[in-house]
Amino acid sequence: MTAPLEADAILNDLDAPASIAHLHQHLRAVASGEDPRVWEDPIPIDAMASLPEFPTEVFPEPIAAMVLGVAAEMQVPPDMPGCLVLAALATGAGGRAEVRVRGQWREPLNLYTAVAAAPGMGKSPVFNAVMAPVFAAESRLQDRVRPKIKELEAEQRRAKARAEAARRRSKSPEDEEAAADALQQAEEIEIPVLPRLYVDDVTPETGTTVLAEQGGRMAVLSSEGAFLENIMGRYSSGKPNLELALKGHAGDRLRVDRRARAESVERPALTVGVCIQPQMLEDLSGSKQMHGRGALARVLFCLPPDLVGHRNVRHEANLDEDVLRTYMDLMTNLIADLADVDEMVTVELLPEAVEAHLRFREEIEPRLRRGTGDLESLREWASKLGGHTVRLAGLLHLAENTMDGLQKPISADTMRKAIRLARYFTDHAMAAFGIMRANPLLDPARAVLAWIRKASHAEITVRQVQRGFQKRFGTSEDVARVLSLLEEYGYLRFIEAAPTGGRKSLRYAVNPQIFGDTVTEAS
Repeated sequence: MTAPLEADAILNDLDAPASIAHLHQHLRAVASGEDPRVWEDPIPIDAMASLPEFPTEVFPEPIAAMVLGVAAEMQVPPDMPGCLVLAALATGAGGRAEVRVRGQWREPLNLYTAVAAAPGMGKSPVFNAVMAPVFAAESRLQDRVRPKIKELEAEQRRAKARAEAARRRSKSPEDEEAAADALQQAEEIEIPVLPRLYVDDVTPETGTTVLAEQGGRMAVLSSEGAFLENIMGRYSSGKPNLELALKGHAGDRLRVDRRARAESVERPALTVGVCIQPQMLEDLSGSKQMHGRGALARVLFCLPPDLVGHRNVRHEANLDEDVLRTYMDLMTNLIADLADVDEMVTVELLPEAVEAHLRFREEIEPRLRRGTGDLESLREWASKLGGHTVRLAGLLHLAENTMDGLQKPISADTMRKAIRLARYFTDHAMAAFGIMRANPLLDPARAVLAWIRKASHAEITVRQVQRGFQKRFGTSEDVARVLSLLEEYGYLRFIEAAPTGGRKSLRYAVNPQIFGDTVTEAS
C-alpha cells in the first residue's frame, strides 16, 4: 500500500506533473524487490537509424555497379539510385508483361515507389543519372515514329485538299457526295500518337488522357512529389482524385466520362517513381482518403539516411565511364524492346520459385494478426506484399535476362532476391507509416536524447532540460511529458523528486547503454 501513497505525496509536492501511471509503475517495481540498477535495451526511438541499407546485390552486376557508382560519386546512400532503378525497370515492363502466380492470380510489373529524401540530399542528379535510359529509350521510340507521322500528316493534308477542291467543283448531288466521301477517307487516315514513356508534373485528369493515348501504359517519374500532391487535391480544393492511382496499380478497368468525350482503358498499367520530401509523409497522413481507400498501401517507400553534414567535400570517386556506358546500353535497349511489345506477355514461375514465395507468405501471414502481429498496423500495406514480391521478382528477372526474359520462367534464386527486397521495403514502410502516425512528442524526445548523449549525464532533472531548451519547451510540464516518453522507451528511469533551488524537480537516471565509455554527474 505504500507505493501509491508515496507517489501521490511526491506528485503533490511537484511544480511540474509527471506521468502518474509511470511513476506508480516505478514505485511498484521498487516495492516488489526488482533491482532498479538493471537496465534493459532501450527501444529505438528513431526508426530511421536502424533501417536496412538497400540490397544492391539483388541486381545483375552491370546495374549493381551503376547503383554503387552513383552512390559513391554523388555521396548518397545506395537506396536512392537502387529504388529509382526499380522504377525505371517498371517503366519498361509495366503493361507489357505479367507474372502468373497460380490459377487466375497474375501480377503486372508496374510499381509505385517513393523515395523520401530531405532537400540537399542530391535527389535531382541521382534521378537524372538513373533515369537517363528511360529518356533515351523514349527519344529512340519517338525518332522511329516521327517520319511516319509526318508522312501520314502530309498525306492527310493532301487528301483533305483534294476533297475540298472536289467540293468546290461539284455541280450535282452526286459530285457533292463524292467530295464528302473523299473528305471522310482523308479523316480516316490514322496518325499514330507520338510514343511517351513517362510524364512528370501531371494532374489525374491529364494523366488519364495520356494513359489512354499510350495504350494504357505510362509512368509518372519525377525528382519531386508533385503527382502525389495532385492526386491529394492540389488543384481541386483539397479533394483527392484517386481513381487513376488506384486502378492504374491494380490494372482494373478505368473509365472516365467527361463532357467532351469518354475515355476508357481496359487494363491500365501506371508506374510511379518519385522523390518526395519527408514532410510529405506527414501531409499524406492527414488525408483520410489516401489511407482509407488504400492508395498508400500501393506504395513502396524508401527512407534513405541523410548524409548531409557528413559528406567529404574533397572526396573524388567519379562514376566509371565503362560502368555508365554499360548501364545505359543495357537499360535503354531493354526498355525500348519492352515498349515494342503490343500484347501482354505472361511469364511463369518455376516450381521452386513458387515454393519460395509460399514460404515467404507463410512467414508474413501471422504477422498480420490483430493483437499479436507486428505488422497489424500495416495490415493493408502488408497484405499486398505477396503481390509486390512477385512484381519485384519479375523486374529482377527481366534485368537478369535482357535478351529472352519474356520467354524464360523465373527462378527460385530470383524470387529469393525479390524477397530480400520485400523485407527491405517492409522495414522502410514501418518507418514511413510510423512518421505518418507519429507521436508529436517524438521529435522533441529525439532532441532531448541527443542533448543527454552530448552532455553524458548519468542523471537529469526536468529543470535541467528546461534550462537547456529554453526556447523549445514552454513549461516544465511539457518537459515532463517528453521525459516520460523517453522512460517508456527505456532511455530513462524515474528516481525521485530532487531538490532544485528550494523546489522539487523530477529526477531521472539515464540508461548507460546510450553512452560510450564516459558519463558525468549532472550538475
